[in-house]
Amino acid sequence: MCRFLAYRGTPIKLDKLLYRPKNSLINQSFRAREREEPLNGDGFGVGWYSPELEPTPAVFTSIQPAWNNKNLRNLSPKIRSSSIFAHVRAATHGRVSEANCHPFQYGKLLFMHNGAIAGFNVIKRALRMRLSDGIYDWIKGDTDSEHFFALILQYLDAHGDLTVNHMAEAYIKA
Repeated sequence: MCRFLAYRGTPIKLDKLLYRPKNSLINQSFRAREREEPLNGDGFGVGWYSPELEPTPAVFTSIQPAWNNKNLRNLSPKIRSSSIFAHVRAATHGRVSEANCHPFQYGKLLFMHNGAIAGFNVIKRALRMRLSDGIYDWIKGDTDSEHFFALILQYLDAHGDLTVNHMAEAYIKA
């Protein structure tokens, strides 16, 4: 199962969240105690907002394990934000590829997910048929998470607002 971190608060450097704490996301990605296979090594992603530069978030992903990525190590003390998403992947659905690394970005929105959507292979085709051409074409990977985000985007586009009931209804219809 994947692991993630979401931070909203006073501006902080990425390395203070990702590397410095004893129980940091990077440490958990290769030293998880509650799992038989203690690795989240199927890629990672980091997303952050810098509204003083531009309204859309920045995203950096890689299929390398987070603990072994020199670029992440070098960039993290130089990036500061008040809104940060970080995700380490243990693939359940979808191949190991950058297109499947979270967080996913659409316009000003970031999304990441932990877990597996039950019956995804059964509903995938029906779910995709519910999407507008623009959102369908936006999908680059093959994970249940990205498709779930696409469904959220579809409902946001159609309703302008999103409730748990909207999502449950869409899932049941799919």
